[in-house]
Order: sequence, then C-alpha cells, then structure tokens
Amino acid sequence: MYLKQFSSALREKWKGSLFTVSEAKQVEARAKEYLYRLRKLGEVERVYWGWYYIPKKQQDVWDFLANDKRFKVLIKQTAASVWNYDFIHRNVYRLAVEDASYKRALEKFGKDRGWIFEVEDHDRIPYEYKEVDRLFIETPESCLVNCIADWSFLDAFAVLYFRKDDISFDKVKELARWKRISKTDTRVWNAIKYGCNLFNRQLERKMFDVKTTRLEQDDVRELVEEAVKRVIEFA
Repeated sequence: MYLKQFSSALREKWKGSLFTVSEAKQVEARAKEYLYRLRKLGEVERVYWGWYYIPKKQQDVWDFLANDKRFKVLIKQTAASVWNYDFIHRNVYRLAVEDASYKRALEKFGKDRGWIFEVEDHDRIPYEYKEVDRLFIETPESCLVNCIADWSFLDAFAVLYFRKDDISFDKVKELARWKRISKTDTRVWNAIKYGCNLFNRQLERKMFDVKTTRLEQDDVRELVEEAVKRVIEFA
C-alpha cells in the first residue's frame, strides 16, 4: 500500500482519535515505517509509546472526548458537570478506562494540550454509566453518590437539585447505603438525606420525600449545609 493510500485509510477510520501501531498494522503491515514517514510530514502525531493521533482542526477537549474511539467513561465531578449544567466549572477531566496503556496515552495527550486528564484504570469500570451524545457518562445516581464519598458536596447537591425529577432514589439508596464518605464513618446515604431535608426546609416545600436524619461529624455537616446553601443561592 502506498503512503498516500495508507494515510487516507487511517484518516477515514481514526481522524480525531488516538490509535495504536497494532491497529494501524491491520490496515498495512508496514504501518510502523509508514507512521514514521507520516510523522515527519506532520500528518500524524506520536503521542506516547505505541500510540498515535491524526490531528483534527478546531478540536476542543469535549470534541476530542466524543471523537476518540477508545472506551472511556466520564466520572465523578466531570460527570456531575454534565448533569448539573456545569454548576462548578472545572478544568480537570476525570475519566475511567480499562487499559493501562491507554490511560498513559490519554494523560500525555491531554498534558501536551493543557488539558488535565485524571484517569483511573480498572479491569472493569466500577461505575454505572450511560451513553449521551457519543460519550459514556457516569449516571446521575452513581456520580451523586461518588461525589459525596469524595467530599465534592457542591457538585453532588447541584446534581440532586437540577435532576431531582430524573434521579431514581431507590437506585441512589442502593448505591449509597453502605458507602462511606472518605476517611469518615459517615454513610453517604445519611449525608444525602440530610441534604434533602435542608432543601425541603430552606425552600419551604417538600422537594424530597426522605426521613429526617442527623450528621454527627461536625465538618461533614457544616460542608453539606454550605453546599446546599450555595446551590439554592446560585441555582
């Protein structure tokens, strides 16, 4: 296969996406040699050991995440920003993948562009997720629970507020009941119920049908109260 044909075949399949030398060899056995030549011509970019990228014009971070063909899930605060309409804008993108090599390639690719990718590598993604606009995103219920567990209370309660009609509280309870806020004995479900009761009381209407509860740990209670207050103030 001639170099031009090889380049066209790669672009058709991988433009705007990361890909490996092994995948390129499925197009042409001499892929390693051809990739070297295309790199010299500026038609491909070497990202990391064994990983390449075919540049695409005017591609921001969200375009890249949607166009990149590898399996990844947007999680925790990044997922929350989708569900709560970017209530807290962050320049850090949290992802989960099932390939350690891909994790390293993503982090290097992002760093070269000033994008901060914090990538978790798992044998199997431990988060519930769904597909939205070509992206796999942790579900509102799952990211609500995991943000609370990570002390990201404002992200979590903004999701709860904006998605109150979409969230399954049975699912939240299932995911949160035995999970604890990191480095505490406080159960995530108790923190969520406490926050729900704060919304009910401060808005003077029953938004959430949950039992009254208490939070014994002072710092957790104060931060949950502050998060709910800010959501109500700025939503």
